[in-house]
Amino acid sequence: MGVMTSAIQEKLAETLQISMERAKEFLDICYIITYDKNKMIEPKNGVFDRLGLILNGAVRIYYINEKGEDISYLLQVNNDVIGDYASYITGKKSMAVIQALLKTEVLYFNKKDVEILIQKDIFWLGLAKRISDLAFLDAKQRLDELFFYTPEERYLNLLKKSPEILNKIPQKYISSYLGITPQSLSRIRKRIY
Repeated sequence: MGVMTSAIQEKLAETLQISMERAKEFLDICYIITYDKNKMIEPKNGVFDRLGLILNGAVRIYYINEKGEDISYLLQVNNDVIGDYASYITGKKSMAVIQALLKTEVLYFNKKDVEILIQKDIFWLGLAKRISDLAFLDAKQRLDELFFYTPEERYLNLLKKSPEILNKIPQKYISSYLGITPQSLSRIRKRIY
């Protein structure tokens, strides 16, 4: 096993809270795609039959509103899961669009391959539940931030999560994610720094 594969296996074991042996077994159904900066990963109206784990980089998940404006819903970075989980479980089209904000490496797994693992060994049903739990917790955290936190608190949480990547993401995407104007984001940054 190469150094890179070993590092990915360790990351999987830690993120999914499984043994190294199970991580290797899971890794056997996975594949990696590297996206260039600004590359569209998933277009609107796509069906998400796979989910991914960001190994390196950053993406934004956004929607186009009725005015034609794009609104960043999530900014996902290293070790975050990406995809539209509702589309993944229902097989329905998604309104979400996913775009790489930096050169980004994603480890993907397809729904059908996970289902095959589950049929072979009930252990994988627990993993599917953990992935579901992660998706739920991400969505809940986002809703909590929107409803209960000020834009400055949301920015500080984002900064805590990934300070090195935040400096590389265009301000317009960060402000959209925070639900504020770029000018308001500039004022928040001035107060903090």
